[in-house]
Amino acid sequence: MTKTARLIELMMRVYEKPTFTVDEMAAEFDLSYRTMLRYLHELSGLGVPLYAEPGRRGGYFLLQPKRLDSRTAAQRAVRSDPFQQTVRPQTYVVGLEFQAPFTAVFMAQVMIPRLWTELERRQHEIPRQKQAGVRTGVVLSRQRLYHYIAGVEVSYYDVLPEGMTGITLAAREYARYTHHGDADRVQMDESILWMIKKLKLRGLIPDLSAYALEVQAKNTSSRDMYIPLLNERSSSNDLPESVCTHQ
Repeated sequence: MTKTARLIELMMRVYEKPTFTVDEMAAEFDLSYRTMLRYLHELSGLGVPLYAEPGRRGGYFLLQPKRLDSRTAAQRAVRSDPFQQTVRPQTYVVGLEFQAPFTAVFMAQVMIPRLWTELERRQHEIPRQKQAGVRTGVVLSRQRLYHYIAGVEVSYYDVLPEGMTGITLAAREYARYTHHGDADRVQMDESILWMIKKLKLRGLIPDLSAYALEVQAKNTSSRDMYIPLLNERSSSNDLPESVCTHQ
């Protein structure tokens, strides 16, 4: 197992067991105390909010994320008309993926920016890109599994670059709004929840079992968010989503 894979596995375990000692984790992963301590320091350096009690018998615990109130989220989500209903044609996106339990908020905040950095380095490997300078995130965030793809839209895909994933989204209706400012996992979740409430007040039903999209032009701080909608003519079962990964 590579060091990166080991750190990801450790990060997953930290979220499952938010209070622990270095000795406990070292025994669980069959590592020395010094090696596990170094790994935990690296996780802290990556942004995982671990609080340490000093001493060999001291423990670690995971700090909980600070939640924004709905007004703050609303201000960051929109500055004019809250949303527009729009239909997107069948969409193909190729990129790098991240999967974790929905509750692993800080893990997502650490890993997703790294996906975008890696994608920028490897974007030239993706054929048939539709829009230069525009990146597209695909996210399933209201289920037990949090699934995120940092990618670009393509006209179609067949053979995928090594380590990349392709997803096909059927044509459907979305609610589109513009998210301004910070775009980490906590901020995005808050703005999506706020928008879902607004949609329900207007009699619209968001499809929480389907993938949403984040579309951002290069060198801009805002992004267009697309929340999938249900209507009388369609359901999630009528709108299959296909995910393929390079083997």
